[in-house]
Amino acid sequence: RFLEDAARGDLPAYSFIEPNMLYGHNDMHPGFDAIYPGMDFDPPSSLLGGEALLARIYEAIRTSASEHGSNAWNTTLLVTFDEAGGTYDHVPPPSVPPPDAVAPPGQLGFTFDRAGIRVPAIAISPWIPERTVINAGHRHTSLLRTVREHWQLGPALTARDATAPSLAPVLSAEVPRDPADWPNAVPRPVPPFDMSVSLQSRLRGLPRVALFGVLSLAKALGMKAPDIAEDEEVTRDDGIAIVLDVFGHMFPGLHGDA
Repeated sequence: RFLEDAARGDLPAYSFIEPNMLYGHNDMHPGFDAIYPGMDFDPPSSLLGGEALLARIYEAIRTSASEHGSNAWNTTLLVTFDEAGGTYDHVPPPSVPPPDAVAPPGQLGFTFDRAGIRVPAIAISPWIPERTVINAGHRHTSLLRTVREHWQLGPALTARDATAPSLAPVLSAEVPRDPADWPNAVPRPVPPFDMSVSLQSRLRGLPRVALFGVLSLAKALGMKAPDIAEDEEVTRDDGIAIVLDVFGHMFPGLHGDA
């Protein structure tokens, strides 16, 4: 849907793309079986799937040339990561304001007043000078602040995004760069995914925990959801059906017919 909207110039003001992080990954995370052997719910899959997905999104924006809607000239692609790929960070995480100064400490007495390890981010726009490298620290909440201020959505959500540096100054070019001159993204071939896990086998591990999280959220929202005992066996097929039934009306794309 994103690729079609980009080609037509129909992208909304804000789009968020979350890759598939389980079962045939198209993110840049290895299958859990590669980390914890024997966890057959997530068979090994190639990290190259993440590169291929990112290349498709990049090219969709780069070649978008609608005269009146969204196009490469008025769209910024921000690529963020939530982990560092296992690379050791030798710089101690700095102190940051906790989201809520009066909230009680969390596990192990943590007061949420420290940033995590450094992770990369990539900003792609014709309004960013070529080969720009930003060394100043930003946060994931910098995106929240930037979006909130750009569309005047009201006050900050928490003290964390209130103090996060905005991403707007990154768009500093006085003359935009022609997308035709941007680098070509040619991803490496992605090995075929071996779907070796039967949908009739029972859920266990992370997918099972996620299913009960879905059921808890549905009940908290006042939605109709089945009651499943903690020790009750649920197959993968049944788990997928439950998620579709509970949230299919909220996310029509889950059904594959919208």
